[in-house]
Amino acid sequence: MDDTTVPVSMAQALEAFFADAAMSDHPATRARIIAVRRHLDVFLDTEAERALVPDERILVEAEREIDPVAAVARVAPPEALIAALPGFLEDAWLLPAQADARVQVRVVAQLAEWVTHHGLAPGMECFVHQIHTAVRDARRSIADRALPGAPPG
Repeated sequence: MDDTTVPVSMAQALEAFFADAAMSDHPATRARIIAVRRHLDVFLDTEAERALVPDERILVEAEREIDPVAAVARVAPPEALIAALPGFLEDAWLLPAQADARVQVRVVAQLAEWVTHHGLAPGMECFVHQIHTAVRDARRSIADRALPGAPPG
């Protein structure tokens, strides 16, 4: 094993996933995927730090002094992405338009599958299960939005 190998960052994993992902040829869906990516970037900048270990938080703080935008993604590993993704499907982070929220859920499910399939987050099975649960719950929440008399949200 080569000890000089640099570990993959969350940002590198996201770039590779979105480059590989052939999620749709439909222009409206592609536009939604881009919107989900931007929304995910904001989420990671503001919320993903909770999924980091103390040493990673120190690196993020140092990185923020250089450039605060996407600091977490640049220094955190893909495991932190997997740990943070369930939070991206909480009601507070679901995109308001139903079609956008459905694409958000699909992107999260495919992203988690892609990261684990590529072996970028070994030992994260518990968090992958949490993502599956969050996907199921988010789909219910989105469906409930469409029901007559459902509270706005």
